[in-house]
Amino acid sequence: MKTAKRIITLCLASSLVFSMIGCSNSNQGSNLSNEGNSSTNGDPATVTSQFPDPSKPITFSMFADCTWLPYDTVHDGITGKWMQEQTGVTIDLTKATDSEQLNLLISSGDLPDLVMASSSSKLTNLSSSDLCWPLDELINKYTPDFKVSDVEKKLNAFVAEDGQFYMLKNEFNTAEDIKKAKNVGPNFGQLHMRQDIYEKLGSPAIKNKVDFVSLLTKVKAQYPDMVPLTINPREYSGLSQLVGFDPVMSLDENGNYIHYFSDPKYREYMKTINELFRAGFITAENFTFTSDEQTFQNVVAGKTFMITHYAGNDEQTFTGQVKPNIPEARYEQVPLMENWKQTIPVSGWAAMFITKKNKDPQTAIKMLNWAKQKDNSVSLANGVKGTDWDYDADGNVKVLERRAAAVTAGTVENDYKALNFLLSADDYITIGNGFYANATENTRKIFDDTLKRANWSNVLTLAYPKSGTDIKIKYDDLTSIEAENFAKLGTAKSEVEFNKIFDAMIVTAEKSGLKEVNENLSKNYKDASNKLGL
Repeated sequence: MKTAKRIITLCLASSLVFSMIGCSNSNQGSNLSNEGNSSTNGDPATVTSQFPDPSKPITFSMFADCTWLPYDTVHDGITGKWMQEQTGVTIDLTKATDSEQLNLLISSGDLPDLVMASSSSKLTNLSSSDLCWPLDELINKYTPDFKVSDVEKKLNAFVAEDGQFYMLKNEFNTAEDIKKAKNVGPNFGQLHMRQDIYEKLGSPAIKNKVDFVSLLTKVKAQYPDMVPLTINPREYSGLSQLVGFDPVMSLDENGNYIHYFSDPKYREYMKTINELFRAGFITAENFTFTSDEQTFQNVVAGKTFMITHYAGNDEQTFTGQVKPNIPEARYEQVPLMENWKQTIPVSGWAAMFITKKNKDPQTAIKMLNWAKQKDNSVSLANGVKGTDWDYDADGNVKVLERRAAAVTAGTVENDYKALNFLLSADDYITIGNGFYANATENTRKIFDDTLKRANWSNVLTLAYPKSGTDIKIKYDDLTSIEAENFAKLGTAKSEVEFNKIFDAMIVTAEKSGLKEVNENLSKNYKDASNKLGL
């Protein structure tokens, strides 16, 4: 389901890079040079430095398979400039223009130095010694102190036929570590509302669907020029709490993982969206939106009361966008409702690969080790320590004046051009600390509540059907069926019409292999859980 997908398709064209003195010339095979970084006997224990040498600058070409990335370059952002000063490494970024560009690069073997990708099929295809370096080989030779836990190695090697791990995923921690963590801002589907208007309406309780509808009814009556609710087609699962539907992991009566089409709560979820449309809270035009620009246009104009989007974006995204037009406006998250229920997958999101075309794999693995250090990881997301952020007395990240000013102005993305997730430098807890640091007090309370109530899973994304299989084709067909019917369901003129469309959609899904998909998901989840011991 589009709400269950963690985003993203990427493309990137090969970029010219500088050839630097002292770089390794080995682009193929397993002959790795230790020159200038360890003793001549090649003993990993004698490596003289775990990190890049800033006096030996190098530019790595990198393809990022994310068409949605809000910037086209990173070297000119605050984080990119800081990394170049600290390590000598500059990233020459190419952003994907469509979902097939990386597939073409993989097929041709014409890959850049580094690749960041997220789709399961591309992760599988890149996890090959013909295309990329096994990271254990580079770590053992050049950065023996680079610690990757056994659980993480198993997860990253899960899709490789030879059992080695070729990728370093971002946003990973064990579910147990996350449950024990503090000051973490989970990034999940949420509702964001104009807090200033909400307070003018008396800050009524929003504990359930009845309260929610009552609030939007007041907005529609007292602010007739506003759109009460805007759905972002990229993330609208915040509405699932109105009916107690888990939009990420549906289970049958026996606790087996199944496709959401087979979950009765999914019908209630879609029916509720239609009810909100028929009540006049959502516009018909909204169901034609295909981009963030379309979705946010009324936010910028100060005409959207509530919008669906990812949880970590209220201050950084929406408040900054609306303030130039409505200075007193501010967005905050809606507190989790009584029936909120959501699984949050944490087996990692996108992954970084060092390709066999890389001109200097030694410096590349040292760069990733450097980027993974806690302070560096935070800086690659938030800017320079001491200028943009620092730790408070309790060891929590706090935002400083320059970063805070960019948040208020809504220029964070363009000014900073975060590198942490592109380089797989972040783990879930660290990036969550950043979301928490940038959040308002009200939002922090919601984040604390989420941490306690969410179902955390390290295995879920590993249960998706494998690329190139018949069952994956059937799974993708179900996704297409939903996409084809979403607007029809959302804009149905009556409950009778909605039921007719929904029933026909499920019949089509059953003919397309819904039963087989359910069996595959259930089996894959059990097998992955047993294999990883999770």
